[in-house]
Amino acid sequence: MAKIDLNIPSLGSKFVDIRDTIPGDSYNWSWVRPLNQVNFLAIHHTAGPDTQTPNQIANFHINSNGWGGVGYHFLIDKNGIVYYVGDISTARANVANLNDQVLGICLIGNFTSGRAPTNSQLDSANKLCDFFINNYPNLPNVASWDKVRGHKDLPGQSTACPGDNWVSWRGKLVSGGGGTTPPPTPPPTGGGGTDRGAQVTELYRKVLGRDPDMGGLQTYTNSTLSLDEIRAAMVLSEEHQNLISLGKEAHSLKSQVQSLQSSLALVNDQIINLQQRLQEKDQEITKLRGSNGQPKEPTPTPPPDGGQKDNSLTLLQALYNLYKFVFPPRKVD
Repeated sequence: MAKIDLNIPSLGSKFVDIRDTIPGDSYNWSWVRPLNQVNFLAIHHTAGPDTQTPNQIANFHINSNGWGGVGYHFLIDKNGIVYYVGDISTARANVANLNDQVLGICLIGNFTSGRAPTNSQLDSANKLCDFFINNYPNLPNVASWDKVRGHKDLPGQSTACPGDNWVSWRGKLVSGGGGTTPPPTPPPTGGGGTDRGAQVTELYRKVLGRDPDMGGLQTYTNSTLSLDEIRAAMVLSEEHQNLISLGKEAHSLKSQVQSLQSSLALVNDQIINLQQRLQEKDQEITKLRGSNGQPKEPTPTPPPDGGQKDNSLTLLQALYNLYKFVFPPRKVD
């Protein structure tokens, strides 16, 4: 069984080791990895109420996710209590495909829709990260604040964790929520701070459609993320997804308006045609009416012979009558 005990003087009584009492296996579940494989301190949020307890979180991971224990190494509640829940020698389960490279630090609460951790949480998270960066040589690859990454900032991740405005409160975590400020991080190698800041600003405008807030601009500018990784993080952010949803709704409404406009145009054409036909009928009726408004008598059609009376029928009748007089019909006995 791998077991690494920790003593973090800056946290004092706020550091509580519950590896032996929390539900699940804190030592043997998952797999043991050497600490020189750890490259990042991954920041998470539970995306649940800030009243959750470590035991509730562990039971959820065990019963709902089917894991052998809690997926993080540390949990920090709203009062700033840091719970040591998963031995740092084990990989746990908190960053897909990178569990062997991270220590998972989860702040209890839901930090979406503009919500942020408490100052106590941020201060304790700062002290915990500072301990590993500056006072724990067994993590040789975690030697600067650039190694403190939000879950969604890590390569290959498709998540909004630790919240849609992580870049705005990361600076407070780094500075301790108003506490001591760590040494400034130099700009990444291969690009000047000013030029990189302009490039990050342009990404904000292209991907999110707005100018950057100062916290987000500073965080991205001073990070070791490439511009492609920053763009990917912005694209996967909840803010960008909301913009896409709004765009789709606007496109749908535009299509509906265009369809209604086409229907109205068709109806308008039909009305114009009906009006023309009605006008033609009115003209025909007017022609059929006299000057006094009464219908005109129909004009008689002249006879084919130009008006001469046909007497042929009368002459035949006279000859027939004469025949009956000369040759009266005989009586039959």
